[in-house]
Amino acid sequence: MRFLGTMAAPLVRWHSAPRAAAFARALDDVAAAQRRTLARIVRACVATDYGRAIGLSGSAGMDEFRARTPIVNYAEIEPWIQRQRVKGGAVISPGRTRCYEPTSGSSGHAKHVPYNDALLRSFRSLFLIWARDLLVHVLHPRSGRTFMSISSPLGTQDGFADDREYLGGAMRLLIGRFLVTRKAWRDLQDPEQFRDALSCTLAACADLEIVSVWNPSYLLILLEHFELYRDRLLSELPRARRVVLERDPLQWHHVWPSLQLISCWAEGAAAAPAARLGSLFPAAVLQPKGLLATEAPITIPLAEAGGCVPLVDEVFLELEEDDGRVRLLHEAEEGAEYALVVTQSGGLLRYRLGDLVKVEGRYRSAPLLQFAGRKDSVSDLVGEKLDETFVAQALCEVAASDTFSTLLPVLPEGGRPHYWLLTDDARPAFPQAMEDALMRAFRYREARLLGQLGALQALVLPEMRRAVHDALAASGISEGNIKDRALLPSLELASRVRARLISAQRVPT
Repeated sequence: MRFLGTMAAPLVRWHSAPRAAAFARALDDVAAAQRRTLARIVRACVATDYGRAIGLSGSAGMDEFRARTPIVNYAEIEPWIQRQRVKGGAVISPGRTRCYEPTSGSSGHAKHVPYNDALLRSFRSLFLIWARDLLVHVLHPRSGRTFMSISSPLGTQDGFADDREYLGGAMRLLIGRFLVTRKAWRDLQDPEQFRDALSCTLAACADLEIVSVWNPSYLLILLEHFELYRDRLLSELPRARRVVLERDPLQWHHVWPSLQLISCWAEGAAAAPAARLGSLFPAAVLQPKGLLATEAPITIPLAEAGGCVPLVDEVFLELEEDDGRVRLLHEAEEGAEYALVVTQSGGLLRYRLGDLVKVEGRYRSAPLLQFAGRKDSVSDLVGEKLDETFVAQALCEVAASDTFSTLLPVLPEGGRPHYWLLTDDARPAFPQAMEDALMRAFRYREARLLGQLGALQALVLPEMRRAVHDALAASGISEGNIKDRALLPSLELASRVRARLISAQRVPT
């Protein structure tokens, strides 16, 4: 296996070259590429029930499409998706729908995004372009050994089991033998056993070269799990690997001396754990992932570009300003922030993604887009995406009447991210009831079971409403603009409130 990566790399470069070259040509004229992309999507979507309902025409130009097609959120198109799930056919998604990939929604139940062949091709195109760029500019594979994130056994039957489903048949054939995986993982129904098996398998891989995960805390938790239970887990490993893994302190860059690349989120709440990973593996390149939503691939990191480039020949992107004006992609102004509106091949037309991006420069004729946060009231420490509407509903169900409660995201310098429940509801059972209610949110439950999020912590004060009000006022918010919130999604604001409560000695540090 030692030199198989050296042999396979030219094949991957050859296989990905045509798609990468087409993308490079598209970047030379973003406006033209976006017109072609939209025309292709519209031609497919006119045959759907949704397309007919809004009067979509296959010959419609960009202006007519934008005039006829409303900008929507998930709640507005959910009835069309549910109808398609029940009756089948092309209700909203053209062609064959392979699965309905779940992601968190405001109701606490998962949103389900239809994945058809065309949308899967968009994701696979992104992977081809990315792989080509890495092999040309970053990687020098020898073993080729690669770990891609694996979902834990959470009992859901929807969506894909792990990221390898996005690769496509040809790429799975080319790189499948290099992926760190075991078939037995799929039979494990207990998350703790799953972490045992996964951390042991990774620890046993002496020639690991590439790691691709979403949130950096995913990998950090696996490393911490192995360290915590090392005495028990060492017996599962070959004797040759125990030598390096028995050393104190355990140094992971000695465990994986060949590691060349860590691909993960590195912006917003992921910045601190990404920096921690970077410190553990100083010789590896830590490359921030582009913006990939469950709904669509948006941007791709290119080493040559020095940033993340929009996937202009797969998705049609519009940029919404605070005043409601909607720009086209080539009209983006450097330094400005916009909310993303995406039209993709799976049937989501002019869909508000909820993500904010900032224009950080240009590469060829394309704007470089950096993730700048969430536009809606969503807290996202590790990918759990807790929505304020859902949190408010949960509080309504489990909190005592005439009490005050709010949820505060906490990103500590040490320890795992978690939430504070600030409340004047002193019932002993309330915090656990609230945690149980939060576990109905698909991604929150996943993050808790994976150990990415710590348990909910309750802070009870008789005068909690006033304490929070005073903390918000001290942070610079006009008292006249302060209102009760079920969730404070802003990490900056939450940090100020937490610091104020601690400094006032209202809560222990």
